[in-house]
Amino acid sequence: MVMDEEDDADDVNSASPSRGGGGVDVRALRREVEEDARAMIRLLLSASSTPGMKRMRAALPRSMSHLELSVALCSDEYIRSLNAGFRSKDSATDVLSFPAESFGPMAVLGDVVVSVDTASRQAEEVGHSLRDECRVLLVHGTLHLLGLDHELSEADAEVMAAAEQEVLSALGWKVTGLTRRASGDADGVDVSIQRRVLVVDLDGTLLNGKSVITPRTADALRRALASGVEVVVATGKARPAAIRAAATAGLSGSRGIVGNETPGVFLQGLEVYGRGGALVYEASMSQDVTRDAFIMMQDVVHKGLALTAFCGDTCATLASSSLLDELHHTFHEPESEVVPSVDDLLATRGVRKLLLMGPSKASIDGVRSIWEAAFKGRAEVTQAVPTMLEILPLGNDKSRGVMKLLHSMNVNPQMDVCAVGDGENDAEMLRVVGCGVAMSNASEKTKAVADHVLEASNDEDGVAEAIDRFVL
Repeated sequence: MVMDEEDDADDVNSASPSRGGGGVDVRALRREVEEDARAMIRLLLSASSTPGMKRMRAALPRSMSHLELSVALCSDEYIRSLNAGFRSKDSATDVLSFPAESFGPMAVLGDVVVSVDTASRQAEEVGHSLRDECRVLLVHGTLHLLGLDHELSEADAEVMAAAEQEVLSALGWKVTGLTRRASGDADGVDVSIQRRVLVVDLDGTLLNGKSVITPRTADALRRALASGVEVVVATGKARPAAIRAAATAGLSGSRGIVGNETPGVFLQGLEVYGRGGALVYEASMSQDVTRDAFIMMQDVVHKGLALTAFCGDTCATLASSSLLDELHHTFHEPESEVVPSVDDLLATRGVRKLLLMGPSKASIDGVRSIWEAAFKGRAEVTQAVPTMLEILPLGNDKSRGVMKLLHSMNVNPQMDVCAVGDGENDAEMLRVVGCGVAMSNASEKTKAVADHVLEASNDEDGVAEAIDRFVL
């Protein structure tokens, strides 16, 4: 249940029933908070089995038929009286929690009391909406009801900070948790605990417009490696191409960020290698999709475009093209070998994915809907670079490959991982980790799901900014 002071017999709010101090529409805010509280309860009742959610649910009955949470919205004056009476602190605060008892299958979490006055001030200071600030306080207060307490020790504070971010991320709320925010500066810039793993995309993210790693970004990567952070490349490129790209800054090989013995996600998650270079996951394109794709290239609408098949560490096509030469020389991909026919290609090679390349963004945008319609329910169509369209085996994407890799490494994606990307193919990858960071040049889809959006682009050392802000 969600209530505010006008529902309380001891109401001390002198504001009118519909407007709070500072012109806040309390009735509208109440509806928003009730909606958010219900979402929080649904999450606690969900089947999510992440370590963080398991820890939070440990305080609840194993079998629940009912879960109750009360949220009260009040004024500074009212929360000050509660703070004085129950904690001997004669001052207003932002949120207080009062745990209750659980009886059999009925779990009664207790009460979360939020001061709208303080929440309004904090929202203005941080630079987000009042609803976002109430979300931060709701999660913070509810975790207290579940037994987490950041005031016990530094280690407990880290656990609670990670739990807050896990819940906020799971609910799709793009805000920083109160515990983590409190450890930052007065402007609300969060200082997180060091992440164990940095997952980074290449084209449009780590590589600049010239497809090289800049000196400042290379220095940040070396500092991360030296501090014990494991850097994992997650890219649409073939592994040899990723190694060549990293070599532009001397970061290839076993002591760099990508090599034949390092973990990595390649070909949009279709080839995944774990520690030591062992193959963890692979997926192949169905032959009928490959055959139909090359037949489609005979249509006049595809004049001026080029199609190549990625076959592990090699590429194959039916016709040479200056576009595929560019793919090799500029984007570091394997040179596309011309084969006589699709039958020859399928007989001698296993195709992982297909890549359609055009001379401009408009040339690809103009045919994308055709490819999506042709392969609906048969393959995935995605995009990493504006002048390219990629066709993947059905049910696969980069995020799936990343999760396969993290599982093999025994790494918690919510608590231990920061991922940085830009393309639409990176969106889901950013969503499934605890700290998803989008470049300033990222697609709108990717920015929408990211926890943080950088001010810098791939031409402005954005990955270096991400490493300094969210990793080290």
